[in-house]
Amino acid sequence: MLCGSLRDRIQPWLRDYVKLQSLAVILIYAQIGCALIGSLGALYNGVLLINLVIALFALVAIESNSQSLGRTYAALLFCALLLDISWFILFTQEDYIC
Repeated sequence: MLCGSLRDRIQPWLRDYVKLQSLAVILIYAQIGCALIGSLGALYNGVLLINLVIALFALVAIESNSQSLGRTYAALLFCALLLDISWFILFTQEDYIC
């Protein structure tokens, strides 16, 4: 019963493009903030700067309403996800390299 009422609230909200776009912009601003704060450190700031560039590209893609830029952002986001996973694996194995 609780899941049904939650689903009834979420489905119309997801169908509203303006609300969904505003949520995406808020999440992208959060990604930009995290990348800026994280890039202040000395370790692995190149990866964070790459994520910052991708997030800024996403803002351009959303604001211009261009489908080709949106598809390019999706491909860049997939590559960034692979990059983050590989850096996470390398970061967890760093103690064993010495």
